[in-house]
Amino acid sequence: MIENSKVNSTEVAITKNDSPAKAINDGIKLLGGISRFIGKEDSIFIKINLRAPNGFPINVNMDSLRTLIILCKDAGAKKIYVGGFPDYGVKTSTLNDTLGLKSYLENLGAVFISLDDPATSHFSSIEVNGKNIEYPTRVLESDKLIILNQVSVDPLFKCTLSLLNCYSLASSNSQKIDKLVRSGKDYLLLDQYKQDLLSNILDVFTIKKPCLVINDMFYFLESAGPFIYKDSNLIRTGLVVSGFDAVAVDLITINLLKIDLLDCDILLEARNRKLGITNVSKINLKGESLDDNKLSVNFTVNKLNEITINNTYLQTGRICSGCFKEAYHLLNFMKTHMTKDLKYIRKQSVLIGENPLEPDTVENIIVFGDCAVKTTKNSDFRHIQVLKKDTIITTVGDKVKKEKSSKKPPIVKEKINKSVIELPGCPPDMHTSLNSILKYYGKTQAPNLSFYNALLSQFIIKKSEKLITKKGATGDV
Repeated sequence: MIENSKVNSTEVAITKNDSPAKAINDGIKLLGGISRFIGKEDSIFIKINLRAPNGFPINVNMDSLRTLIILCKDAGAKKIYVGGFPDYGVKTSTLNDTLGLKSYLENLGAVFISLDDPATSHFSSIEVNGKNIEYPTRVLESDKLIILNQVSVDPLFKCTLSLLNCYSLASSNSQKIDKLVRSGKDYLLLDQYKQDLLSNILDVFTIKKPCLVINDMFYFLESAGPFIYKDSNLIRTGLVVSGFDAVAVDLITINLLKIDLLDCDILLEARNRKLGITNVSKINLKGESLDDNKLSVNFTVNKLNEITINNTYLQTGRICSGCFKEAYHLLNFMKTHMTKDLKYIRKQSVLIGENPLEPDTVENIIVFGDCAVKTTKNSDFRHIQVLKKDTIITTVGDKVKKEKSSKKPPIVKEKINKSVIELPGCPPDMHTSLNSILKYYGKTQAPNLSFYNALLSQFIIKKSEKLITKKGATGDV
């Protein structure tokens, strides 16, 4: 295991103030001051939330980041790097152009690192539990790693803990979960996708543990997130949780949100692997009272059919966590960004998971994910009954329409239903899904989707743009 700090403590600070800067400053003071974490001439890498080309709270709170950078400079840090991987293959350069991160950080004396830019970033291949993980060499070579994590709701883990923030240090390739069905095991029943994801998250965490973890809860996105959707709601809590041990900090965070440890898969797995403190009684709490500051917040939906969308009818079967997460984002995208489109689309059905029920109509059917595509191949909606056109007899010089016989029943024939949009994958790719839906409806029927899809196409990394991995830089964990 690669260590980056000699500090070994179970202290966690809960601070509450009227500004993020004050809350972060107070927390670090309670923990002994920034010099307890950062030494003179240290090179620091601050991992922040970089999700999409939107502002806060999807991405880091700039006030919080500025405060942390100033503290590191005060401690005598030689170099301060800031970076992270955006979600869904969005280019870091796009976020920089949108948010002005590079110039903002330069003015503060820090350096913005585009981890997905082959010209400036290299990766080392680190072997963990038999897996080769592409990890930024810049982070490995830094003296200290700090996690500045924006906490919001999350469809799989209830909230975005610091362990999830650490996970997005790995390259996009290393974050991808391939469907691997074990012999004699039910992939969906065991939710093997989530088990593999949990394993990957904690494997990445062990590569380089942070010396300081800050869960910024000052503003909290509830109801729908972690992206800003129509059902999202931003609340101000004024709270920040800080500490040495990422697992302990996350544990106090879920306690503040009234989430039981038994309902937090990621911390349960961390406990099983003995990666940190998961017993509140063994944590020396400083600052605000844990019991007096517990929050009542609205988390994301537990069932996809709880996402109500105009003119859209949802049928679900058994589903893995991967398809649940991507379907959750697709449905929320529709509800948020296709409001006008859904007025033109009078009715559409979305089928998700294994063996979903038949749709009410045979028009505008979206079949989401490999399980849904495979198990509906012989479903009734796949074929439609149509009246056969009148037979035409062609003669020399003219066309004579065959006389109809009122006594004869109309001739009906079966055709393949072409009003079906298949979105394969486990889980399907978001951008590919949006392209397929737009291709089906067209720009006229889906003008909003056409606009947003064009923007997304400019933001994402094309498949031909590959990350450069530094060869020969391997290590065992």
